[in-house]
Amino acid sequence: MQNVGWLLLAILAAYGCAVAAPLLRYQIGGRVGAIVGWSLMPIVLVCPLLIPSANVGLRAVSAFASGDITFKMVDYFRQWGNVKRSVVLRNYYLFLIPFPVLSAVYPDHKRRLPRPESPWPQVLRLFGGIVGCTVAVLTVRYLSGLSLMQSSFALNHAVVLLAFVLAIESLARALCGLERLAGFDTTPLIRNAYLSRTVSEFWRRYNYRIHDWHYRNIFQVTGGRRSPVRSMLLVFLFSGLFHEAMFALATSRLTGYQFAFFTIQGPAALVSRRLERLAKRGGIVGKITAHGATIIFMAVTSVLFFNGVSKIFPFIYASQSPLP
Repeated sequence: MQNVGWLLLAILAAYGCAVAAPLLRYQIGGRVGAIVGWSLMPIVLVCPLLIPSANVGLRAVSAFASGDITFKMVDYFRQWGNVKRSVVLRNYYLFLIPFPVLSAVYPDHKRRLPRPESPWPQVLRLFGGIVGCTVAVLTVRYLSGLSLMQSSFALNHAVVLLAFVLAIESLARALCGLERLAGFDTTPLIRNAYLSRTVSEFWRRYNYRIHDWHYRNIFQVTGGRRSPVRSMLLVFLFSGLFHEAMFALATSRLTGYQFAFFTIQGPAALVSRRLERLAKRGGIVGKITAHGATIIFMAVTSVLFFNGVSKIFPFIYASQSPLP
């Protein structure tokens, strides 16, 4: 219970700062008020530090919540302008509600189903997603006890990667089923990312809601279609810095691996057009080649990403990572 209390304290502190930000902005007014409101965002991000460092899992949950709140604050603060105060506060506070999950672009959280639909397909989606995620976790835990897994990191990583794909795709469908049962017009957060033929396509399919946030708040702001190369690289640079900070808050370790993983994706995404042309013009061989190259690239580079994940979920690796 004490550990849960620390988690509640960190999350309440983060939401407290988020709630106070627009009130201070209006109370102080002008440019100074805006600066004070924006200055609360770093405080929201570091709220996981309120949890003792030994509770890595709870810090990770708190970091997830703080990140979601910060994304929403940035997106909404950038566009509220001179809107009437009562309207701003009402819409902003509704926007902070963490459901649908990671709806960080205003007003995506307001999208409702035009008419009621049969609940049973969504119940099956919810149940199937829970089963798939459970199978993935139990499989990794079982296989981690095998000597073959303990002696081969390559095999261990391949199994972890396959289980991760099953887990996140299942979880995305379960969440979507729950959201649609609640009346929201949503699609799964992750949309068959394993079918991607290029790195660029992978990141469009993977967590599209945060992809949309990056597109609006970083890509377009830094030049967008006028300077797509610079803007795309800045998106991955920001993502690398953000993930590095969040994993550091959760694990109390600053390794640089998350930053390296996401910044590597930028140049790979830039060459995606060549793979797309190969997939379109090369027939079945071209499609297999493009798809295979993308899978191999993501599998190899994901060793960097899973280094941080394994610090939060130690059971996923039974073998010794080659990373120092």
